[in-house]
Amino acid sequence: METKETEHYFSNSTILQENGDDTEELINLAGYQVTKAELFAHTREPAITIWDSRIKFNMACLRRFPGVTHIQILIHPEQKRLIIRPCEPDAPDSLRWARGGGEKELSNRDLLCKIFAAKVFDLMGWNPKYRYKMMGKPAVCDSEMLFLFKLTDFELFVTGTKSKSYLPEDWRNYFGVPVEEHEDSYKINLADGYITTK
Repeated sequence: METKETEHYFSNSTILQENGDDTEELINLAGYQVTKAELFAHTREPAITIWDSRIKFNMACLRRFPGVTHIQILIHPEQKRLIIRPCEPDAPDSLRWARGGGEKELSNRDLLCKIFAAKVFDLMGWNPKYRYKMMGKPAVCDSEMLFLFKLTDFELFVTGTKSKSYLPEDWRNYFGVPVEEHEDSYKINLADGYITTK
């Protein structure tokens, strides 16, 4: 006997689901939230960690841009977003985010940046005693591959005898962004208020 596989058809904010018994159920996605990835283990996901005097991108970030040794960091102070953009070593405001290159394999490195970190901590109202980690998402602007970090979506680490992590308190009452807003929340326009770091 042949069984029909479950199929999903997406149209705007509804799902038409065909079940094995040939009945259809129309599901409206209004009210659903796209669960934040930060609520799951994510040690292998692209991330940036910011201390009060340095920043570091993990190896998963570097692997998304094979062979790239230099980046520009763009900040949108109002939207509280940070973008990394691959660039040539001699591009204005380029930053070397990796060791190695050429024949040598790339590895991540600390970027010392007391003034930059102080400005980010001040912008976000963060406590300089802690470190903050944000996961990155691929983004495209005018066919250019970028990586987007929302500074508001952070994991806070308290260093002590055993490192503990905390998520923002206002996440307690929800799982993530409403499905209707999720896609728009990752759209970017570099002409809309982004500034490069210096």
